[in-house]
Amino acid sequence: MCGIAGYIGRNCPDHEHVELTLSSMRNRGPDNRDWQRFDYDGQSCVLLHSRLSIIDLDERSNQPFTIDGCTIVFNGEIYNYRELRQKLDDEWLTDSDTEVLLRYYLRYGEKCVEHFEGMWAFAIFDSRSRRLFLSRDRFAEKPLYIYETEHGMYFASEIKQLKALSGERLKINMRQLKRLLVNGYRSLYKQNETFYEGIRRLPYASSLSRGFDSDAREYRYWIPCCRRREMSIEEAIDGVRQRLIQSVKLRLRADVPLAFCLSGGIDSSAIVGIASRIFNYDFKTFSIIEND
Repeated sequence: MCGIAGYIGRNCPDHEHVELTLSSMRNRGPDNRDWQRFDYDGQSCVLLHSRLSIIDLDERSNQPFTIDGCTIVFNGEIYNYRELRQKLDDEWLTDSDTEVLLRYYLRYGEKCVEHFEGMWAFAIFDSRSRRLFLSRDRFAEKPLYIYETEHGMYFASEIKQLKALSGERLKINMRQLKRLLVNGYRSLYKQNETFYEGIRRLPYASSLSRGFDSDAREYRYWIPCCRRREMSIEEAIDGVRQRLIQSVKLRLRADVPLAFCLSGGIDSSAIVGIASRIFNYDFKTFSIIEND
C-alpha cells in the first residue's frame, strides 16, 4: 500500500500544505515520501507520493518517477510486470513494476491500462502534452478521490489528504450520511458520492485525462462481459482451478516476505492452500477473532 496525491490548476498548493499532506500519508508508505512540481505560464501540477516498498526495494524506484518527460506516482501492483517487461526492448533503470507501467504509457498512451493485470491508482503528468492522466483498476481495489474547485482539481488516496493539500474546510454530505443511517453501508457504493460535498471517487475501470485549461475527459476503459460457452462440469472445474493457480502465482511476486489474512472462508483458504502445496511458499497467516 502506497499513497498518492496531487493537484493541477492555477492555484498550486504552497510548500506548507505539501509537507502537511506528505505527513498525513505516512501511514500508507513509511519507506519514502517525496513530491515534484511542474509550472507553465501561471499553471501548475504537483505530484506527491509515499512509498511502501514491495518490488525493487532500492531507492532508484522511489517516486515521483520520471522517464522522457513523463512523471508517475503509483499505488498498487502490476502483477504481470515481468511478462510485460520482456515484450519491450528497452534499457531498464530499475526492476520495478512502476517503470514497466510508465514505459507502457510511453509506448501505448492511455491504452496502456489494457495490458495490465493488477490493482492500481496512478497519476502520470505528461510534460510533452501538459496533461494529467489518472486511472483506477478494473475493480476499484485501490482508492482514488477527486475534488474539483474553480481553480483546479485535487486527487488523493484518502480524503484527509485532499483536505490537507487544499487547505479548505470540507462540508459534510448529509445525503450520504442519511443514506448510511437508513439503508446501511451497502447503499454507499451505489453512487460515487462520499461523506463530503464535492468529493467523489473515480469509478472502477475508469481513466481521466485533464489539461491545465480544465478540458477533462473521463471514460471507462473496461466493461465486464460474459461469453456463453458450452462445456462440461469437469472442464469448468479444471478451468477455474488453472486460472486460480496462475493468479496466485503472479501475486506471490515480492521482494519482501508476504503474509495472508484468513477470513475462515473458502476463498482465503484456497489461496493459502495453493501457495503452500503447489508453490511451497513460506509465509505467515493472520486471523481476526472478535469477542462478540
